Amino acid sequence: MSVNMSGIARRLVADNLLAAPQAQAAIKLAARDNIPFVTHLLDQKLLPDSTIAAAAASEFGSPLLQLSAFDLQYCPDNLVDLRLIKQHQLLPLFRRGKHLYVAVSDPSNLRAVDEIKFHTGLSIELVIAAADELSATILEFIERQENIHSLGKELAATGINELRIEEVKGDTLDERLSAADEAPIVRFVNKILLDAVKAGASDIHIEPYEKIYRVRFRIDGILQEIAHPPIHLANRIASRLKILSLLDISEKRVPQNGRFKVRFLENHSTEFRLNILPTLWGEKIVLRLLDSRNARIGIDALGFETDQKQQYLQALNLTQGLILVTGPTGSGKSISLYTGLDILNSPTRNISTVEDPVEINLEGINQVAVNEKLGLGFAAALRAFLRQDPDVIMVGEIRDLETAEIAIKAAQTGHLVLTTLHTNNAVEALTRLNNMGIPAYNLATSLHLIIAQRLARCLCNHCKESVEIPEKLLIEEGFTPIHRQNLRLFRARGCERCNHGYKGRVGIYELVPVSAELSSLIMAGANSLQLTEQLNSEGIRSLRQSALLKVATGLISLEEANRLT
Repeated sequence: MSVNMSGIARRLVADNLLAAPQAQAAIKLAARDNIPFVTHLLDQKLLPDSTIAAAAASEFGSPLLQLSAFDLQYCPDNLVDLRLIKQHQLLPLFRRGKHLYVAVSDPSNLRAVDEIKFHTGLSIELVIAAADELSATILEFIERQENIHSLGKELAATGINELRIEEVKGDTLDERLSAADEAPIVRFVNKILLDAVKAGASDIHIEPYEKIYRVRFRIDGILQEIAHPPIHLANRIASRLKILSLLDISEKRVPQNGRFKVRFLENHSTEFRLNILPTLWGEKIVLRLLDSRNARIGIDALGFETDQKQQYLQALNLTQGLILVTGPTGSGKSISLYTGLDILNSPTRNISTVEDPVEINLEGINQVAVNEKLGLGFAAALRAFLRQDPDVIMVGEIRDLETAEIAIKAAQTGHLVLTTLHTNNAVEALTRLNNMGIPAYNLATSLHLIIAQRLARCLCNHCKESVEIPEKLLIEEGFTPIHRQNLRLFRARGCERCNHGYKGRVGIYELVPVSAELSSLIMAGANSLQLTEQLNSEGIRSLRQSALLKVATGLISLEEANRLT
């Protein structure tokens, strides 16, 4: 008995893709099995999947999509139950208003359309895809979704979602975050932030590459790989951090800067300064952690030797003069200054700082952030400070002659001025200021103390191991005869508490109080060699000598001393 053909069966026969008897037999078998005709064709492999997809798209008037050209990051999360996706072999592509676009291989499967419409409450727009491509893409999509759900369960079990965003650029966070607080991506970002704080990281690097996506923490000055999230999460993680910082989530072509503050379970706040940079493979994100507790660690925690500590405290007790802290980026200059300001901070003093940017908020201190676009630079802020009846002024960095001149003028007129300079040691700092054009007389009469510094990684007390070094090598390294007596050196090993053999950092310092003799040499325009000889004659401990002292006490390794000095 012949069977009337209509729709896609007739089209396939008309296009000589399927013989009429084949089509009629397929219609009968599909009816017997109570499945759509197209589904039967696909199950029996009577035609190539791409041929069936093209015919279905033409017959039903739906667009034909090559899924290999579609980016799964646009697929909506948690909108369609994975059970329905597996059962009906369909893929939610994207949502536009009240319309959900769904890829299917069999558009005649009305039951699938009805179920999705019922569960989502959206109008369903069908897009046709070849069954083999669709099946492979669905497997990839499900794997991604299960990874995200698994991640969410793991993070929920750890209580990572117990984290509250306090402010963004000084404002209360918008309500738009509250609806997503339980989302796996949100909890993953929260975990990164919390883990960084717990690990004592100074920076978080989130980096996309062609085939990997990685998270690194800078811990004790060294970058360490922490995680490799699925690369398809890159845009979602970036968007979450942009939302926290009130940045434009659609802008991916230019760098963006922002900041936000987070209160953790320990009931203290950490501020995060965010920079986003477009790279070849996506947006690289770097977050600097700014913990106000770092400004109150106390002078004893900085790592000064006893005599150095007294020299710093004596300089801080001056009513006027210049204290100059010098060292490369990441050497701890800001913490040294903040610690000094914390010591000076009292109701009897008016303290003002100009910084680029303000790193740590200090209660009771007037902090000004540089804004060059509006004409508020270091020099402009310093001029304003001098009309604000200051006792103590902190300048984040001396970058040019104008700033240096105003800072020195302030130090000569009844104000204590603290500032930083990017040089390697004390003598280089003097040479740099001289090269800027500062008159030698002004520098010699205003400068009271130079602090050159580095940050060294401390050996982990739980796993460090002793090491024997030949006497000849100790002499070459610079250990004095006194230090070589009963000297016991240690090296890093690594354990579950530290991972890499190091835990925490300590400062290494060269402190140079400006004596009358040194002041005379500065005024006379002495060169670097003459200045160095004077420091040696005064018994000033160099950075190298300070580092070897800490090696001798077992606090740091010889390798760390050699890395820094």
